[in-house]
Amino acid sequence: MRHLILGAAALVAFTACPVAAKEARTRTPEVAVATLILNPDNPRETRVGRLTWLNGLKLSSKHWLFGGFSSLEISPDGTKLFTASDRATWWTVALELKDGVPVGIGDSALHDMPDPQGLALEGGDNDAEGMTLAPDGSVYVSFERNHRIIHYRLPDPADPGTLIRATPETLPSPPELANAPLNGGLEALALLDDKTLFALTESLRAGRGYNRGWLIRNGTWEPFEYKRTEPFDPTDAKRLPNGDVLVLERRFSMLGGLGARLCVIAGATIKPGAKLECRTVADMQPPHPIDNMEGLAVRVNEKGETIVYMISDDNFSGMQRTVLLVFRLEPETAADR
Repeated sequence: MRHLILGAAALVAFTACPVAAKEARTRTPEVAVATLILNPDNPRETRVGRLTWLNGLKLSSKHWLFGGFSSLEISPDGTKLFTASDRATWWTVALELKDGVPVGIGDSALHDMPDPQGLALEGGDNDAEGMTLAPDGSVYVSFERNHRIIHYRLPDPADPGTLIRATPETLPSPPELANAPLNGGLEALALLDDKTLFALTESLRAGRGYNRGWLIRNGTWEPFEYKRTEPFDPTDAKRLPNGDVLVLERRFSMLGGLGARLCVIAGATIKPGAKLECRTVADMQPPHPIDNMEGLAVRVNEKGETIVYMISDDNFSGMQRTVLLVFRLEPETAADR
């Protein structure tokens, strides 16, 4: 997560938000949807790098818990969206599709993440950043500030309403994780197979020019190093069908402005102790309709095409936007290598 410097009025509005209810519960926000285009300055532009534009949605709501979305999952059939926010809520959404591409939303709900007593996470414990679904329907969530990963098991994985009754288990973590900056912990979380997590920090350094990450399996955290591409920070990752890992990075500062970079790590190189490099897939910057891009999802459609989704974290700020962007990932060619 990255915060812009807020004006006085915006800061007052942010700090005056109501305190979350103690008992974890579900809410149904009213959400407005507007369609985006890839490049308002050049409406004919349909491609960025290896990404072909399919659609974009701007999502907005007056509900105080709406926003701050830092991770993303899309159901295999493309009809459901699942994300987690910086205020420890899950947002579940029914997507309205046209030719398999989101054009609107239907029913949606915000669900508090529960602690072991069934109370909503609050304060320094609620800054959820990364999220990934396991094949059994359970959910892994990574957090900043109080750096950790929680594994949530749902009473009924087919029923999102049971999220508020999920049973949390905090994974034991290595001492090095405690050294991560408060706002630079485990941002990217992906499942490489049924039991191996790929966890990458936003800004915990591991030697010059590298970030620390871990492969986590059966309770064991095995470190790796991830080569930085300045001035970008990694914010999410997902496994591609061929075993490679797609990584979302963003540039977000008052001086440097907005930017988003997608890159790919060769799956064969992802091993404990490795120094991983990420090859650029696409670079985006304004006037592309990006914001603080933090969530990434991948699915394969009925045509066998790889569809890539990205969502932004608006930091609950009126000066930012929640956007959902949808692309088709084109096959790599010799020119891309």
